[in-house]
Amino acid sequence: MSDLYIKDSSLSINEVIEKLKEAVPNNQFGILHSYDIKQTLAGKGHELTEECHVFEVCNPKVAKDILEKDMNLATVLPCRISVYTQDGATKVGLALPSKHITQLSDADELSSLIDPVEQSLIKIIDQSVV
Repeated sequence: MSDLYIKDSSLSINEVIEKLKEAVPNNQFGILHSYDIKQTLAGKGHELTEECHVFEVCNPKVAKDILEKDMNLATVLPCRISVYTQDGATKVGLALPSKHITQLSDADELSSLIDPVEQSLIKIIDQSVV
């Protein structure tokens, strides 16, 4: 399996973003911050032809549990979901937490915390693309 989970959508990027904003709280996560990467780069004099939005999402209880096991994992929290266009297609994706968090820490029981988070994030993406 790839280290990324990416789904295509026939919806517009704005429609996917609206659905994502509904799906996140419906799955016990919150959006901490969002970035319009295209706008940010344009403001710094660099034009990006594709759309790109990044959403930092978090389940506070799980984040607390993870950080209590290994504070070094603050470097990879919160989780990020990206909504972007590529060659005219709308895509939604994330780097799978199970692939990188467990490689960065040997703290016991991390998989039992990460696996449900990853399944919820996949569910959020799946709900956002239809």
